[in-house]
Amino acid sequence: MMFPLLEFIDSAIAENKTSYNSQDVAAARLSLLRPTHMVDYAMDIYRELNGEDADVPAEMEEQKTKVYDKLEELREGCKEFDELSNNANERAKLMEANQWSIEGLIAANVTTLEVIDLYRQLAKFNYDCGDYQTSRDMLNVYLSLHAVGGTLVSKDDKKEEEDNRYKHKDAEETPDESGPAVGNPALYNLPTSLLRSEPKLLEVLWGKLSCEILLGQWPDARVALRAVQTTIEDLAEQKVLKPLEALHQRTWVLHWSLFVYLNPQCQNSDMDGLLDLFLGEKYLQAIST
Repeated sequence: MMFPLLEFIDSAIAENKTSYNSQDVAAARLSLLRPTHMVDYAMDIYRELNGEDADVPAEMEEQKTKVYDKLEELREGCKEFDELSNNANERAKLMEANQWSIEGLIAANVTTLEVIDLYRQLAKFNYDCGDYQTSRDMLNVYLSLHAVGGTLVSKDDKKEEEDNRYKHKDAEETPDESGPAVGNPALYNLPTSLLRSEPKLLEVLWGKLSCEILLGQWPDARVALRAVQTTIEDLAEQKVLKPLEALHQRTWVLHWSLFVYLNPQCQNSDMDGLLDLFLGEKYLQAIST
């Protein structure tokens, strides 16, 4: 998440609004890139610093080979499911048959739990490689497998979300095992009870938020931020997150919210949202701790 800040500094340098040197910014960017999977980008920055004809260090070439090998391994491991997820017609048929879910796909012998988890790992690996668009698309597919009805619902109206949470509160807190799952529109129509039992889903929601920010999709990022915040507060209330873990998560929410609210497309309503977040009791506590 430091890269958008470095890009901002680059733009300020180009407009003579800062005394920073572009070479220093490039060196900082390379330092951040070295431990990541964005090896091609790192090589480009290395040549920018050392000349186009400079020999790339052997360790960078070795890292590139390892990254590409791992990427190919993950792709092969979930190739059939990836192709299925990109086939709109087949997905529509599965949704019509109420089989577009992890349980439904496994019961129909379409895929396995291991393959779906490889798909999630590939989504994260694509993110680590800097392919944020592909990662976001894959995370949307993964989340849709857990969503009620197999379709993500994105609500950006706070009052409507609160009304829906109130309507479904009893159903979510005391679910009827014999009845259908109830989706929370503030969480892309994911059942709140499922988030309590699947800790990886919080990681996926964080990943989606990060992708939306890095792609500059600010309305979607605002929805993703709210989904992360809603999940954290529910997990904290249900004691799934320990107090220190909840504090850590809230601190990151505060940090990442600055990207969402303090951007060139920020409107007055966005600033109201920022103030509501920062002045909330639990978040004031996180700031002062």
